[in-house]
Amino acid sequence: MGKLVRRLLLAIVFLILLIVGAGWWVLSYVAPDQELDLSYQTIDVREKATDMVKRLKPELVLTEADINHLIKMNLSPDIADHVMVDGANFSLEKDRLIADMNVTYRDRIPMAVQAEYRLEWQDPNIALRPQSLKVKDIELPVDLLDTIIVPLDLPTGNVVEVKDVRFEADAIRVLFKLNISF
Repeated sequence: MGKLVRRLLLAIVFLILLIVGAGWWVLSYVAPDQELDLSYQTIDVREKATDMVKRLKPELVLTEADINHLIKMNLSPDIADHVMVDGANFSLEKDRLIADMNVTYRDRIPMAVQAEYRLEWQDPNIALRPQSLKVKDIELPVDLLDTIIVPLDLPTGNVVEVKDVRFEADAIRVLFKLNISF
C-alpha cells in the first residue's frame, strides 16, 4: 500500500511539473520578440495638403512613416476585451497594412501579435479592415479585431476635392482635383 501511495504522489508531482513546464513554454513562446512603443510624431495632414495646393501639385503623399504615426495617433490602447496595446509598428504592402503589436492580455500575459488589414478609402478617411490575426504562428479569429478608421482631416470645400487614392508599396498617394476658376 505504501508503494502505491508513493507512486501516486510521484505521478502527481510529475504531472504538476509537466503542466508548469508547458505553461512556461507557452508564455515564452507568445512573448514579444522586439521592443515596440506607441510614441508618434504629430502629422498635420491638412498642412501637408495646404502646402500641396500652394505648390499647385495636386497630390499628397503619405509615407509609411506618416501612416505609422497617424495610426498610432488614432489607436485606442484597448483594442479588445482584456487586451491592451503596449507598442506597435505598422508597415505598408500595397493595399495591405501589417500591424506588429505587443499586447498584454488581462494585465498579465505579454504577447506578440500580428494583424493584417486591407486599406480602403472611405472619404475623407482611411479604413483598415481586418483580414488576419495571429500570435506568432497561431491563427486567431479575425472577428476579435474591429475596423480602424484613420481620419486624414483633408481640406474640404469648393477649391479641392479628392480625385483618387492609390495604395502603393510604401506610401499612400491622394490625388486631388483643383477647382480653380477665374
